[in-house]
Amino acid sequence: MAKKFSKFLMFTALAGAAAAGAYYYLQNKNSSYADDMDDDDDFDDFSDDLDDDTEGKDSTRNYVALNLEKAEETVKEAAEEATEAVGGAVAEAAEAAKEAAKDIAETTEAKVEEFFDDSEDNSTDSN
Repeated sequence: MAKKFSKFLMFTALAGAAAAGAYYYLQNKNSSYADDMDDDDDFDDFSDDLDDDTEGKDSTRNYVALNLEKAEETVKEAAEEATEAVGGAVAEAAEAAKEAAKDIAETTEAKVEEFFDDSEDNSTDSN
């Protein structure tokens, strides 16, 4: 029942939207928006002003000289500093990883020995 009602409601909304669209189209089909836009004086033409500004002033510009050699040196120095910083960080991380691996190996070895010791004790108790 609810399924049929929802279909009926959807069809009614669709039919209403189609009817409203048709009504709007028929009411406004004779009016032309292009004619309305030609009569408006809201749009200003600034192209004449731009031509006058460039001719009246002396165009003296200062340009920045590019020194590519200095830029290359700066990039090389930054790369060397980054390499040194990364190299130190990698060495520290490797040392920390070694220590962590040793700690894990020792802990694992102790747990394995404890496990086998427990299993030997349990096997002798049951006999």
